[in-house]
This record gives sequence, C-alpha cells and structure tokens, in this order.
Amino acid sequence: MSYRRRVPAWLLIISTWLIAVSSWAGPQLDENTLKNFLEGNDYWNVRLSPDGKHISALTKRDERNTLIVLDLETLKPTASVKYTENKKIEITHAEWINSELLYYTISRDLARLEQDTMSPDLFVLSANGKRNHRLWSFRGNYENNSNRKGELIRGWPSVVSLLPDKKHKILLFVASFERRDGAGRSVLVEIDQRTGDFDIRERLPEYTQAVLSSEDGQTLLAYTLSPEYEEQSLISQSGGNWEPISLHLDGFTEEFSPLAVAGDFVYVRAQREGAIDADTHILSYRISNKHWDDVFNIGFSALVDLELNDEGDLLWLQWVDDVPRMKTFDNKDPISRVLLSFAKSYPGFAVSPVSLTDDRNKLLVHISSGAYGGEYFLYNKETRKARFLVSMNEDINGAELAELTSAEFTASDGIRIPGWFQAPAGVEKPPLVVYIHGGPHGPYNPYGFDTDLHLLNALGYAVYAPNFRGSGGFGKRFEAAGFGQWGTRMIDDMAEGTKHLISQGLVDPGRVCAYGGSYGGYATAQSLVRHSDLYRCGVIIAGFFDMTTQIARTDTQNWYVGDDYLAKAIGSDESALQQISPIYHLDKITAPMLILHGKEDERTPFKGAKDFVDALKKNGNTFEYHWYPKEGHGNAKLENRIDAWRRIEDFLSRENQAE
Repeated sequence: MSYRRRVPAWLLIISTWLIAVSSWAGPQLDENTLKNFLEGNDYWNVRLSPDGKHISALTKRDERNTLIVLDLETLKPTASVKYTENKKIEITHAEWINSELLYYTISRDLARLEQDTMSPDLFVLSANGKRNHRLWSFRGNYENNSNRKGELIRGWPSVVSLLPDKKHKILLFVASFERRDGAGRSVLVEIDQRTGDFDIRERLPEYTQAVLSSEDGQTLLAYTLSPEYEEQSLISQSGGNWEPISLHLDGFTEEFSPLAVAGDFVYVRAQREGAIDADTHILSYRISNKHWDDVFNIGFSALVDLELNDEGDLLWLQWVDDVPRMKTFDNKDPISRVLLSFAKSYPGFAVSPVSLTDDRNKLLVHISSGAYGGEYFLYNKETRKARFLVSMNEDINGAELAELTSAEFTASDGIRIPGWFQAPAGVEKPPLVVYIHGGPHGPYNPYGFDTDLHLLNALGYAVYAPNFRGSGGFGKRFEAAGFGQWGTRMIDDMAEGTKHLISQGLVDPGRVCAYGGSYGGYATAQSLVRHSDLYRCGVIIAGFFDMTTQIARTDTQNWYVGDDYLAKAIGSDESALQQISPIYHLDKITAPMLILHGKEDERTPFKGAKDFVDALKKNGNTFEYHWYPKEGHGNAKLENRIDAWRRIEDFLSRENQAE
C-alpha cells in the first residue's frame, strides 16, 4: 500500500512533464538475474577430509540445504542428507572429525537478518552414508546415553577439540540452557562419537560463555561474562586450576579479545592506548611465565584469521584495511609459501586456507573478492599444482561485477570511519544508496561479496557501506564508542561519509537514499529525521521506531544478560530514548519511505512497524508498506525475497527520477 501527501493539481501536471522530459530510469532486474543472486550459492562450507579422499559441501537440493560427501577422485557422491519433514530445519555447518566421519549442526529458523537460531542437536555422518545419527539431542544427553543412566546434561554443545590422541572421543563445551540463573553449570564433556555416552571432564568457571582449546584439548581458555556485563578470560593447562589473564604491556589498554590457543601460548587482539580508532596489535601471552609480547601491528583494520602451529608459533595473519592482506612468519613452512603464491596470483582477492590433510600434502583454498563470490582450489604438494575444484556460484562468478573500494574518511571529531564504496559501471555520478548494516554492535560491513550491493548496482545505484562507530571488527574500543549513540553520533557518521563521497564528485548529491534492515532499518528512519536535507528516500526492512517499546518487546531480553546489554548499548532514560525514536519526530521526515516487515518477527516485533505506519497515516507522511505473513526477522522464502526486491526496484526508480 502507498500513502502520499496530497499536492495541488497544477504541481502534478508540472511534475509529470518534468519526468517525461528529464527522468532518470535505471536498468531493471531481469528474472534470471534476480533468482541467481537470491537463490544463494550452489556450494559452500566445502571441506577436505583428513586423508584427502573425500570432500564435503553444503548445496541446495529442492530448495533445501543438503550436505553431500563426494569421492575426490571421481567427484561422485558417497553420502548425502537433508531435512524435509520440517521446513524450518536446515543443515547449517559441517566439519570432518576424522577420515571416516564428519559432524554437522542444524538450525530451526532461517530469518535473513539474524544469525541462524542454532539447535542444540549435533549429528554424525559417515563418508559412505551408512551412519547418520544424532550425537547430542536438544533434550540433552545422559552420561550413559545408551541406557539413559547417569546425570542428564542439557545445553548447547560446540566442538572444542577433536582429541586426536583419544580414539572415538570429541571434546564438547556444553553451555547450560539456564545461563541466566545458573551460568556456572556449563561443562566440558568428552563424548564418544559412536554412542553419545560421555564423561564430564570438568564444570567450568561461573558464567563461562565460550571456550578456546589447543588441538590436543590440554590448554583451555574460558571467556566469562557476568550478569553485570563484566568480561574475563581464564586459562587452564592439563586440568590445572583456572587462572585469570590480565593484560599488562606498556602502551596498551587492559581490554583484549582472545583469538587462539596453542601449546604454552594465547594470542589476543588489543588496541594501543589513545583514540577509539587506535591501531590493533596481535599480542602473545606465554601462560607459564605470564609474559606478554607485541607480535604484529595490523593498523586500524579488520582481522580475518590467524594460524598457529602446535607449539604456539604464529604461522600467518590475514586482515583487511583498504584491501585484503596477508603476513607469513615462517618462510620455511610450505603451506605459508603456497598461500603467498595464491595471494600473488590473485591480487585484491581474499585467500583463505580451508582444510589441510593430516600428511600436509593437500590444501583446500578458497578465494573471493567483492566482485567474486568465491571458488575452491585444491593444491597438491607432490605435484606442486593447484586445480580448480568448485565454484560457489558459477552463474554469478562469470558475470562482470563491480569491485569494492575503500571509502574510509575522517569524521568531524577526528575519528577514522572505515567503509566501502561500490559503483555501477558506465554511470557517471550515479544515485547513491547508503547501505546500513544491522546489529549494530558486533556485525559490520566486511570486505567480500554482498548480494544486496550487487543488486543495487544492477539497478544503476552506487552503494556506500559505512562501518560507523559501534560497528564490530575494528576493536573493542571502536565498538563501545557506539554505546549510547544509536540515534546520534552513529547516524552522523553515516551522513558525513556520504557527504565525503559527494565532495569527491563520485555520486549525484540530489539522489541519495538510505537503506537498511534491523538496526539498519531504524537507522534509515532516524537518518531521515536527523539529516532530512541529505536523503531523498528510505528503504526500511524489519526496522523499529520507538526505542522504549522495542526494548520492552524484543526477544533480546530473553538472552543471557540481554537486558544489561540493551541498557548499556542504548540507555534507559525515557526522555533520551524518546529523542532518538523516529515515531515521535514524524514532522521532520520529508522523504518518502518503503517499509517492509515480517509479521512473525520477534527481534524487531511487527507491532512496532504497524504502530509506525498508523502514526504515519495520521501525520500525512509519504510512504509505502507491505507486511509478509509467516516471515520473521527478514524474509526467508524465495518468493517473498523476490517480491521485496521488486518493490524496492519500483520504489527507488520512482523516487530517484531527476527533477
């Protein structure tokens, strides 16, 4: 439905004439292009078995995520599994346990704007397809699971170590269901992958939220988060006492993020003292003598990955500033040399090692970029050759698509704000869409292939994807700088970045629209309030518009310390919350809006969108809206995603006609 302000008939006549003689009409999305992008990848989560004889992958079969295992030599399937009895269950991830078995996880929800709601279920599949059984149940497991005897442990399992020295055993971290009231009940268990029987290795420190482990499971790091939202990391070796880790190194703050554990070492990410955009360093902590070392400075950038050997030596680092970068630390390591060779052969691409066989003779490598969805290559050490294995999406990877370029700028208060710019080919000063990510804390716009950006490019729009303060990826201090700034400084970062692109002559200053989902939907509406002179229109997907009611209704309240997080990130003062709630400032919104929302959304509940639309009707704003039954926080059904893009296409084309 569409609601527009009434205008005099004579103005309509003039407007119609102007559109007829000087309209801007971007290209339209043909049906095949739209489906190719929205149907997702052909193959993903590709993994190589430890003996190098099989590969596993997730793929689509009859619109269902399907786990397949292929014989590497013949590429013929040896096993496959998918779920058809419940359309909300999908296989989400798979990893090899050994050369004969792999484990996989499932989700029970696939809303597009949130991480899959993981199920506590954990399954085991054999490479020949003869075994496919549930290793851990959402109902929990008994110690003697075969006979349903012993203590019943319920919670979310995650694989911590494959315990290569213990046949048939896997080390699981099981996070208690009752973490709000009984966080100390989370445990480590050694589970038999044949039966589901387990031994409790130990009950973890109170409020443990995650565990890192060395490959052999002997060195463990527990990350804890108290109900007061205080973080702490503790370390244990060979079953010893848990000891807290404190960062004491000249020039660094005490905050750090644990990254990896091996041997006697823990590696962390930390920022130097100073501004919120201070450089990030990789530090090492030797557990035995509590000594810290500054290993490498990656600058103000997003860390991608790092790799350690069994002794705790750093082998390589991957990060992204204006382009993907890699640093190797052991020139004698053959795998490091292979990765450097790939990086030199594919400049501007992200090169990611995926799987390495036990004999280190075969390496599975993934390459991708902002313009390239990704391909997998298999390197053979004996032949010193790499062969193409599979494309994530062959139709898309064969297209001529735009590449991401850095759009970092310095904000008015002197803080560097990262971001990306992606422009359509052959359009001089195109209209601009400001693409606002959700979250907002933790998520960010990474370097990589983004379907939405390319669809907007296909419609003739340039895209600016800012990583405003509060975004994840650039250090704890940069992320925390967004606390209490959801509707103010964070919104200003987006606007200042847009003006920076305009000042460079890259886009049409008169045709700028905001676009986002979840927090990005809220930020779109708030941008139209706070910077009404900059934005010509806004696309709001699964947004929220009244901070007080959003805090009261969102399912975030049900998370462990969810209410503490909301109070810290947004605030609790009623008058301040009203000041940053678009529903109370409708008279400041002059730009048209397209509002799309799922009726079963629990993250940003549907009633908030309905209340906003009712208020817009009363105020006489110009807007369109559409509700999607049986959809949650972002459309999961392909037909609804196609419908949403058709509405976005029509709305942007109409609202960006030149005057």
